[in-house]
Amino acid sequence: MGDEIVASFDYDLRALRLEYKTTCDALRYWPGGDAQEQEFLVYKKQELFRVLVEQTLQIEAF
Repeated sequence: MGDEIVASFDYDLRALRLEYKTTCDALRYWPGGDAQEQEFLVYKKQELFRVLVEQTLQIEAF
């Protein structure tokens, strides 16, 4: 994504689902504006979905 500062977060599954939902809502109700912000939200949504699928498969494997 560039040379920006990177931050890391540790979420439990519930918080991860909420983060995904709020990101989806932000895209659904996008008022317009900075296209880079919208592109980042799309990227974030895809990455959150990927992690949710990985975690779900990992839980089902137990």
